[in-house]
Amino acid sequence: MPDSSFRKANEPFTGMILDKPMSTHFSVSCVTGLFQCLLCGRQIAAVEIAAHKRLHADMIGYGILWPPLTEILPRRVRVPTYESFHLAEILGVGRVYIRDEGANPSGSMKDYSVEYAVDLGVLAGHRNFSVVSSGNHAYSLCRRTQEVGARAVVFTPASSSKIALLASFPNVLVVGMRDAVFEDVYNLVMKAELCSSEGVYNANVDNENLLVGFSVIADDILSLSAAPTHILAGVGNGSYLAGIALGLSWRFGGILPKIVPVGMKGAFPAEDAFHRGVPCCKYQEFHALEDEIDAAEGSIALESYSMPQLMHGLKLTGGFPLGGLTNEDLGAAYRVLAGDAELINCGVIPEPTGIMSLAAALKWRHRFQPSDVLLLSFTGHGAKDLRGISRVSPAVSQPLIASAIRYRPDIVEQPGMPRLGTVLFIEKGTTPDELRALILEHKR
Repeated sequence: MPDSSFRKANEPFTGMILDKPMSTHFSVSCVTGLFQCLLCGRQIAAVEIAAHKRLHADMIGYGILWPPLTEILPRRVRVPTYESFHLAEILGVGRVYIRDEGANPSGSMKDYSVEYAVDLGVLAGHRNFSVVSSGNHAYSLCRRTQEVGARAVVFTPASSSKIALLASFPNVLVVGMRDAVFEDVYNLVMKAELCSSEGVYNANVDNENLLVGFSVIADDILSLSAAPTHILAGVGNGSYLAGIALGLSWRFGGILPKIVPVGMKGAFPAEDAFHRGVPCCKYQEFHALEDEIDAAEGSIALESYSMPQLMHGLKLTGGFPLGGLTNEDLGAAYRVLAGDAELINCGVIPEPTGIMSLAAALKWRHRFQPSDVLLLSFTGHGAKDLRGISRVSPAVSQPLIASAIRYRPDIVEQPGMPRLGTVLFIEKGTTPDELRALILEHKR
């Protein structure tokens, strides 16, 4: 397959999306192997998953299994990967690739698992899909369910910057919890069992079938002319990098590229889990001032619900976490990105959460060798968070925002967007029974 989706040293800069976003789909096949429990090591058949997870009641809501080899066809949409000589020189490494997940139909990497979830759900006869998300995961689900004529039920903190975007879709119910962080919402919904109730398909990361959706990314990575030594991406739950490690382990028999999860200062429990050598770690509160780290709203975490899978991916690849990022580090990354005219001209503008990979590479550049080949994933497009870009990098925001709008006008939140969906707000003290009753009132 030709390497037309990235720039070689002797070729012009030619990033390209290989197909129209609306043609995205997976072909789902039967899973015949056994899942591995990452907590107790037991081998689990697909029909035993629900019963087995009840044995780990303290991990409700988590992805705790490693899927067996599953054959799925590649997506018809491939996102572009670019090579940046500018960033390689600044970072002092051999090569730098930028994977632009913002080119996905919804503008983020969440499309991989969401498309797979909707395909599985529709195949099983479901018309209602549910997710807990502060933004990108929910937006991806809302967009995809509209394409297949289904309905999305989204639970989110009321502070989410993307509620207006979510509500711009018909057949969407958005429930926002006031004065809450993501974990407050997630844990309430899990206790109420609303994402796995009768007739509703669970699109959250605790659905053990969905990690497979990310595995197809490995095909693109292995097609690059130089094999990456490290794959960096900002993490929230951790399923994106865990899924890449899963796909690489299925396709490659040699030394795997190291996955490098990236996190914000005091809001990155995966880093603690790694250094303690345990599959999971939870925080009771953030270990940093929120106004120093809150620009990356999709990544600041008290709990990461794919953490056991991410820890296993780190073990498989010999990877390591890089944390300690602040809003100031994100701003520094934007200022460096602004110096790469070719990336800007191609609309490769990540949102603050999406630029965490570059921010970490800059902050921790001493961790890499001159011969290293870095793949930096820009996990979401900046067109969905123009205010965030302006806030953390005001000095260079104008050309960045102009490029983001020019290339992805379809995902820009417009003033006065019509509210076609339903938005409800609940208080932080809402009980599971009260939430179930509220959802029942709005059931279709």
